[in-house]
Amino acid sequence: MAGIEDVMDFLVDHRAANVPPGYVAEQLESMAWIVDIASGVRLREVARQWMTCGDPFRVAVAAALSEGTYLYDTFEELAELAAPLKERFPSMAADLDAWLARARESYERRANGTWWETGGAVRTAG
Repeated sequence: MAGIEDVMDFLVDHRAANVPPGYVAEQLESMAWIVDIASGVRLREVARQWMTCGDPFRVAVAAALSEGTYLYDTFEELAELAAPLKERFPSMAADLDAWLARARESYERRANGTWWETGGAVRTAG
C-alpha cells in the first residue's frame, strides 16, 4: 500500500513537461484536505524534508506548499532556510526572496488573525 510520500514522489517524478512547481503544490494542498490526519501530517513532514533536499523542483514545490500549510511554526524557522537555499540554488534566489515576502504576510496573518477573525477591526503597526 502506497503512503502519501509515494503519491508526492509520483506526482513530481511523473509530471508532464513544463508543469510548474506551484501547480504540483496546489494538488498536494488539495489532497491534504481529503486524506486522513496521519497522512496529512506525513505530507507536511515530507514537504519539510524537501525544503532541504538537493532537488530544486522539490524545494520549489515545498516552498509553494509552505505558503498555505505552514510547514514551520514560525516565520523565523522558515526564514532560516532561505540563505542556504539561495547558496545551493542561486538561480532561485529571486523566487526565494518573493516566497519569503509572501510567507511573511501569511505568517503575520496567522499570528494576528484575519480581517474576519478580528471582526473587521483594522490593525495598525506600532
